[in-house]
Amino acid sequence: MAIALAASLAACATTPGRRAKAAPLPETWADAPAGATEPASLTAWWTKFSDPMLERLVAEALADGGSVRLAALRVREARALAYSTLSNYLPGVDATASGQYTRPLDGPLLPNADFSGLETEQFIGSFGAKVSWEVPLFGRLHAAAVGARANVRASAADFRGAEVALAADVAQAYVDLRAAQQSRAALRESVELSDRLAEILATSARAGFASEAEAADARRLAESTRTRLPAVEIEARRAERTLAVLRGKAPDADIAEIAAALRADAPVPAISVSASPAAPADLLRLRPDIAYAEAQTLLVAASVGVARSDLLPQININGVVNVSDNVVGNALSERSATVVATPLITLPLFDWGRRIAVVRQRDAQFEQALVQYRETVNRAVFEAAQALTGLDQGARRLQSARRAEEAAAVAARGSRAAYGAGIQSLADRLQSEQQLIDARLTRIAAEQAQAGAAIAVYRAFGGGPDVEGARDRLRGLMRYPEQ
Repeated sequence: MAIALAASLAACATTPGRRAKAAPLPETWADAPAGATEPASLTAWWTKFSDPMLERLVAEALADGGSVRLAALRVREARALAYSTLSNYLPGVDATASGQYTRPLDGPLLPNADFSGLETEQFIGSFGAKVSWEVPLFGRLHAAAVGARANVRASAADFRGAEVALAADVAQAYVDLRAAQQSRAALRESVELSDRLAEILATSARAGFASEAEAADARRLAESTRTRLPAVEIEARRAERTLAVLRGKAPDADIAEIAAALRADAPVPAISVSASPAAPADLLRLRPDIAYAEAQTLLVAASVGVARSDLLPQININGVVNVSDNVVGNALSERSATVVATPLITLPLFDWGRRIAVVRQRDAQFEQALVQYRETVNRAVFEAAQALTGLDQGARRLQSARRAEEAAAVAARGSRAAYGAGIQSLADRLQSEQQLIDARLTRIAAEQAQAGAAIAVYRAFGGGPDVEGARDRLRGLMRYPEQ
């Protein structure tokens, strides 16, 4: 009867029927790149920089980076926890064995089972099995299964998010490194030019062809430019060490080949994003944080189901199979085997207040999870929209910066010629040189910002390594600590 009752009640689900739902999303992006129809690919997007060093750095980070290794281990932990949770609802079987040895130290000898004789010692051996099972009523097993799967899904989404963030962080640090190197080269060139002018004017001042004020002004410009070098040097070292940490290495401990390649000046890498990677509605399947938030709603819903089922009766079935026989002597008349089954029905009576409070707590947590999912979606749409806006405005800024640098270069060449012909003052020439430096630095900063905007777009849309290879990468990372 107990088993029949369990079968009839097992289908009664206690988990909430509502599911996570996003707010209405826009149909298109307001600042998506115009004139393109094919969406940009999100898989291995950093290869579009066409920079082999960057590709190598990203590959090393995905293989050895601490953030993805930790996320992989959390997946392994979630899988083990899921197996443990579900196994709690399976029958438990334990083997048992025991013995009873009897030997009189004083007094009469031991009679055998049929009292036909006396014995000096007897030993009875018993072995068997013990079975215990809590019948999963009222959808308890279903809730546990939902929670176990949701926990694994959440950890897998966390792993995917770690990959997306790590690839973007490596690319951004690499862009920052190259931008700092280019700025450093521009400032060094300016310092060298200013030093030459200062030496020429100092010599002219000593010969009486120029004033000491003009020579001092040239030296002021050279030293002022030199004061800007430490800042870009610090930024270059910071970016280089950031790349080491992201790849799971100690700063300043790279092999000579990598260190030399990173410290050699190279242009700021550029990438073209000619179309939006996806529509707003596609973010629901692309963003790892949205997948994580959805899994959290299922996990909390499962906890609600377990709490509700705790208000209802529980059935436990315990069974014992025991076999006893003589090992020494004849204490038993013959070998015996017994089977005992004990069903136990438990109904909560006096702690309903505590159980109901737990249900209300879990219900509130479930409502919070639904709100959190909605907020996560809204934040994802905001980040994607802002990234596209930054990309669009950054492209315009870069175009203007390049035109400004070209104009400043023309003006500087004219100023040098005019100064050489004696029709322009040194102050005017120094001002034109300073304007050229500022224009170059502005262009470098614009290139850095535009590359960062493209990285932000791919990050906002969940771009990362290929999803098909995630299982193999995850398996390798989960084995890493055992090697």
